[in-house]
Amino acid sequence: MPIIVDKEKKKKQLIAVAADVFTKKGFHATRMQEIATSAGVAKGTLYEYFATKEDLFLAIYDSWISAYEQSLNKRFSEAEDALERTDAIRISAVEFYTSHINHAPLLLEFWAHALRSEDDRFLQRVRILQTELVGYGNTITKEMVNSEFFNSVDAQSFTLLESGISDGIFLVWAMSGGTFSLSKAYEFRQSLIGLGLLSNDARMLIGNKLQQKLSEGFLDEQNS
Repeated sequence: MPIIVDKEKKKKQLIAVAADVFTKKGFHATRMQEIATSAGVAKGTLYEYFATKEDLFLAIYDSWISAYEQSLNKRFSEAEDALERTDAIRISAVEFYTSHINHAPLLLEFWAHALRSEDDRFLQRVRILQTELVGYGNTITKEMVNSEFFNSVDAQSFTLLESGISDGIFLVWAMSGGTFSLSKAYEFRQSLIGLGLLSNDARMLIGNKLQQKLSEGFLDEQNS
């Protein structure tokens, strides 16, 4: 009886192995043979799935981001109001970054590669996610402003800036070796921004709660 190979499952296994090898050695220093050896396959088999090293590199990023998008979209669609939609974005980001803490160098290399590579597929993939996140942010911000929960703010400008802050928090967290709670750090950011935008009525409603979160911070006593 012939052996039936699940090609999609095999592809996922190769991507997982390649991600670990790329993380340890970096994209440019890694050879396809090293990945094939680590995966226990012939180099020719690896090329059956990925025509070039850049194809494999992109496949890793795309697989991670696609899973993140799927989780985010599900949470966002199930949320009942703007506050829950805000939580959906925050929880999904924390979940994604926490699950890839060991691959932090590779995530940063993806971003750098997207900016310097002549292969524009990388930058296009990064921008697809950015566009999606900015779209969600615009929806939430406009809803908050229209309901008079937030003071008037340019939603596009605010959302783009907020996206950069989120990535920056991940970078600080990764560089610290994950010594503080990423979830609490994101909640701290959310409270800080919220207090700055809250209308007077909303401030009376939840201002004290947000101020308490700011007073508590997000660092454990041993790290503060």
